Amino acid sequence: MTARQHPSRRTPALLRGLPGQVRIALVAGVAALVLFGSGAWWLFQHVRADAYRTTENRAFELSVQLAAQAAAGKEILSDPLRGWPLIEVDRAGRTTAAAGGTQYLADLTALLPAPPAQPPRRTTGSPQRGTVHVGAVDERERDRFHRSDGMLKPPPSSNTSAQQKALLAHRQAHTLAHRTMTVFATAVHTPANACGLPTEADGSCRSTLYVFVPPDDAKQATASLQTPLMTGVPLAALLVATLAWTAARRSLRPVEAIRQEVAEITDTSLDRRVPVPDARDPVRLLAQTTNTTLDRLETAVERQHRFVADASHELRSPVAALRYELETALAHPDTIDPRQTLHDALTATRRIHTLTEDLLLLARPDHPAAHSLIDLAGLAAELVYEYRHRGHPVSLRSSPDQAPVRGDGAQLHRLLRNLLDNAVRHAHTAVVLDITTDGQTHTVSVHNDGTPLTPDECEHVFERFTRLDEARARDTGGSGLGLAIARDIAERHHGTLTAHSDHPRPGTTFTLTLPGPPDAIP
Repeated sequence: MTARQHPSRRTPALLRGLPGQVRIALVAGVAALVLFGSGAWWLFQHVRADAYRTTENRAFELSVQLAAQAAAGKEILSDPLRGWPLIEVDRAGRTTAAAGGTQYLADLTALLPAPPAQPPRRTTGSPQRGTVHVGAVDERERDRFHRSDGMLKPPPSSNTSAQQKALLAHRQAHTLAHRTMTVFATAVHTPANACGLPTEADGSCRSTLYVFVPPDDAKQATASLQTPLMTGVPLAALLVATLAWTAARRSLRPVEAIRQEVAEITDTSLDRRVPVPDARDPVRLLAQTTNTTLDRLETAVERQHRFVADASHELRSPVAALRYELETALAHPDTIDPRQTLHDALTATRRIHTLTEDLLLLARPDHPAAHSLIDLAGLAAELVYEYRHRGHPVSLRSSPDQAPVRGDGAQLHRLLRNLLDNAVRHAHTAVVLDITTDGQTHTVSVHNDGTPLTPDECEHVFERFTRLDEARARDTGGSGLGLAIARDIAERHHGTLTAHSDHPRPGTTFTLTLPGPPDAIP
């Protein structure tokens, strides 16, 4: 029974299973939705805040105007254009004026903010901003304003009659009920000659005029934006996703062309190459890298075919010689020398064994089999002593006390032996070996005074199965793999092996350069 996978871990797996262009379109669409949605929300909030600020400014101006009218003793206070919600309460708690539905709100006077201080020398003060949470609607005259099903009666077509005005005011009261609103309170002082209900000993009146900021003005100002924004943002995100999908699909057409071309390439058509698009983008780099890889692959396959053909050709001679000796011995046992026959068979077998070992060495991975600390100077001295003991004109001209390198001792021994074998084979009179070091890099030079190589031959000599002197016998000319193996071992040890002619000194010099161990002290 498997554990239930967490949803947050399931989502990336689902996205990875989608095609690339779909993922790009999805990400672009979501990003556009977030971006456009944030912009639409900011625009909506900005317009609403601006509309509410405009409404508040209008309420402030209306408070100043109506307070001046109340101070002059005008009995009816109202906004002539919109019927703004307002209420005037004197110091005795009596409502002296109401409009915009405030007259139908229950216990409104008890919920209003505290009246501001009365101005000492002026008839009106400056409007003071506050908030009020309006209560319920007074429904003592319910039958007057409601239908039998409990719904409000429809708004009047005109508001000329008292009943129509009362119905409109009652409907406004329902829009104000249970709302928290901004209110501007203005202190009013009406002189005695204009006061109808005196509150002061001198016959004057002191009251507070409250003008409410309608809560639905800002909502009505932004109502026209809701539908365009709610439909426009998703449509815009969908459009961006569609464009992203189309662009991604067009951008991936060169990739599909590359895929089709690579799929049709076989081992018999390695000369084909993928199309390179004109646009300088990663797809162009991919095409160029693919063509470069195909170039290397074609070269490697050609080299492999040539190598197999050369190996087959090289093995054919010793195998044929061995077969000839054995068939002759079986067909004419009385006419052969058994000892000579066995000697010739053993010689052919040794050549086959040597060639096979060389081929196996070249087929190994490109890294040393071991990383032991090897003294290159000591190894070279031992080989020079061995070759001199066998009668070869090999000498060690200069060498440091130690030349430590890290690698495979057997491979490095094979490398130096191949260089010395090649030098001895081509030298006229002498082979000279030099070892120098700077503490970090060790250089081994093997010089023979034989016929110098031409500049073209200095590189060609390291190719497999290369014999520059085709006229010499194969028994003395080697297999043609010695220098190829030597360079391969040098590269495995992060070194180099090159050849050059030492003019005016006759002969050819092979130079081996190997890095010292990283922990060596210069």
